[in-house]
Amino acid sequence: MIRATGNSASADAAHPASSAENGFWAQFEYTVAASGGSPAIVFEDRADCSFDELRTRALALAAALRDRGVGSGDRVVVLAANGPWFVELMLAAALAGFVLVPVNIRLTATEIAYIFDNADPKIAFVDRARRQVLSEAGAARVPLFDVASDLETLVRAAPDAGTGAPPLADPDAPFLQLYTSGTTGHPKGAVIAQRSIAAIAEEGAAHLGPVQAGDVMLICLPMFHIAAIDLIAFALVRGATTIVLPEMVPAQVVAAVKQRQVNRTLLVPAVIRMTVEHLEAAEDTLPSLETLIFGASPMPEELIGRARRVMPAADLIHVYGLTETSGMVTRLPPEQIAQGQRLLSCGKALPSGEIAVVDDAGRPLPAGTVGEVVYRGPQTMQGYWRNPEATAEAVRDGWFRTGDAGFLDGEDYLFLSDRIKDMIKSGGENVYPAEVENAILKHPAIADAAVIGLPDERWGEAVSAVVVAAAGHDLALEDLQAFARKELAGFKIPRRLELVDELPRNGAGKIQKHVLRAMFPGQ
Repeated sequence: MIRATGNSASADAAHPASSAENGFWAQFEYTVAASGGSPAIVFEDRADCSFDELRTRALALAAALRDRGVGSGDRVVVLAANGPWFVELMLAAALAGFVLVPVNIRLTATEIAYIFDNADPKIAFVDRARRQVLSEAGAARVPLFDVASDLETLVRAAPDAGTGAPPLADPDAPFLQLYTSGTTGHPKGAVIAQRSIAAIAEEGAAHLGPVQAGDVMLICLPMFHIAAIDLIAFALVRGATTIVLPEMVPAQVVAAVKQRQVNRTLLVPAVIRMTVEHLEAAEDTLPSLETLIFGASPMPEELIGRARRVMPAADLIHVYGLTETSGMVTRLPPEQIAQGQRLLSCGKALPSGEIAVVDDAGRPLPAGTVGEVVYRGPQTMQGYWRNPEATAEAVRDGWFRTGDAGFLDGEDYLFLSDRIKDMIKSGGENVYPAEVENAILKHPAIADAAVIGLPDERWGEAVSAVVVAAAGHDLALEDLQAFARKELAGFKIPRRLELVDELPRNGAGKIQKHVLRAMFPGQ
């Protein structure tokens, strides 16, 4: 029996008439009843959308898609930059029962083509900037709708759909399908039930703020990421206003926070550093910010100190989570960070879930002993789409094996020490070395290669290629980057190149990446 942190009691629900058991739409309906006239979505120069208006639009969109043959279980792709369409499509999926498949807009045509083939969507919503990529990906067989103009037409085509009690999708049915990078080069579609998003909405809103009506939430993380989806859920179930930015640009983040008096957001440490630098250069501060959640990696103590000076009212909260766990599953409270305690920890399990550290056989390890981090709770994915082998490997006896190595201290705080699967976290993006290695090993000047993450002040970790050059060949970083760009998204391209005579390997012939990381210091 695995000993775990956390407990089985769920967090106090903000809406007792609408718990996570009833699903995400039921939570939203309660918010509409309480805060219907309040602004729900603010985006660029569009008129602010109230919760009442958002409900009407979601009902209309769900009805319009049903009329076009999109049924329960059908996959609907959205490939677009941030915008209110993500929120409307999420709510429509909660109603109509289709499965929303947000796709990373930074992927190459080859990567997108694989996802389209695997997901087999009924339709796709895209923005204009992505149409050319889809053409290159050969996705013309899928009906394409413009995420702005065509979605608006669909909403307006069902003017009577916003009245009456809507039919509700099964809360246990698939709701989202989010693709994670694959260690063999093929991404896997993590299928997440509506009830799981309802669970993080209920618990996260209570323990990561808490979020409440009247709050103003800034979302500048890519909305195809689970972290942004979590923030959307927090706001929708608590009546907070969501300010949506198309991208994470420090100057725009600062301007939005100041203009709209934002008091809650989530940023990755790399973006926090750039935002802090922007504020310091302008001798400016963000006094309205009350909660700053960060994830992907710990923040250095010096950056925490600088952030606290330019965001003087902000409580800093460190979280840890994965796509397969519907996002955030741990929390390091602000008082720990403020006191400089456990700064390398990502905290304790949120109340409804359990965290444990186990050995290769799944046996629990004592405090302080490094092993694999596993999670069990209502946020666990249902499995990988059309990949039962990977599902069986990842979820065993109800526990999701994260692939991350870490340990629990004597008070059940989680510390991550490495990544068993060698995943690199660079600027908030997940990069699997094997995928990059497979691409760069096709270069004629490379005889052998390993890809590792090295500490980087700006990006958290820099994707770094350690290469053995082929006989008679020279190789420069610029040449490697140009070659890799043909197959890999920009955030996966190596930022650093190190040439060696040979790669360290163990007796079984496996590359010893811990040796490589020790050989090359961070920057």
